[in-house]
Amino acid sequence: MSHPSPRSSRSAYLLLVLTMLLWSTNFVIARAIHGQIGPFGLAFGRWAIALLCLLPFGLPRLARAWPLLRQQWQKLLLLGVFGIGLTNTLVYVAVRSTTATNAVILNSATPMMVLVLGSLYFRQRLSRRQWAGMGLALAGALLIVLKGNLLGMSHFQFSSGDLLVLAAGLCWAVYTLGLRTLRPGLDPLVMMMVLLLVGEVLLLPAFVEETWQAGGFHLLSGPVMGCLLYLGIFPSVLAFLMYNRAIAQVGAAKAAAFLYLMPAFGALQSILLLGEDLRWYHVAGLAAIFSGIVLGSLSRGTVAATARRSTELSAAK
Repeated sequence: MSHPSPRSSRSAYLLLVLTMLLWSTNFVIARAIHGQIGPFGLAFGRWAIALLCLLPFGLPRLARAWPLLRQQWQKLLLLGVFGIGLTNTLVYVAVRSTTATNAVILNSATPMMVLVLGSLYFRQRLSRRQWAGMGLALAGALLIVLKGNLLGMSHFQFSSGDLLVLAAGLCWAVYTLGLRTLRPGLDPLVMMMVLLLVGEVLLLPAFVEETWQAGGFHLLSGPVMGCLLYLGIFPSVLAFLMYNRAIAQVGAAKAAAFLYLMPAFGALQSILLLGEDLRWYHVAGLAAIFSGIVLGSLSRGTVAATARRSTELSAAK
């Protein structure tokens, strides 16, 4: 089994950081406009814009990618259902019946789901370093969400919407691990286009039903349409392409801890955009998250390679 080079690993980690930054804006914007557009309309509109952006680039490459698509169409169908059709839609529905704090706390279980399901499916034992890094990152995320009061977990109240958040996390874990089972060589633009198409087909009946109950189609306001365009281009097309590439380079286990950056980035956006104060728990939580990511990303092979390079550099001086 080949291991990624240090340079490719660094580029993958940078892609993951940028991806989490874009996805954190997705939740902020979705919460801001949820009163003006239904959850299925938001999901369907977002992915429709993403699909329209990809069609001019993906369609000319479709014929060349067709053999690989046919060989693994079942896996692509599964990825489209879980990654595009279900994950974000469940979160959009959930935030209508649960608090944002509950959603973020429960969403923090997603990286653990990725690790546990990955260890079961791929039969790979996780190192103590990976578990320790994941735990440290989780503590940092909770510190930010609970605003430094970890005892606030005792006031956690479970609602029906919380089940949807957990279900969304499970769907994302399936998507993340499913990416690792795809055969290499499939054009990423074509793959993303196919996944979006699968998701849109799945969402169409629910979108039509929601629109019918709302009294038919209505024109969206300029700000809402602008938010949809942003969601369809940046957190959808760009972020998903970056995430898929990073998973292919470093694997699901190492990428999982980066999901904890989303609440951290959400807090930073509140400080920069909403004028909230920078508190000690923001700094401490972000430091814990990055420390956990670094700790979990340094496998024994990476540590040995780093030590070997250091020895070689010292000998060359």
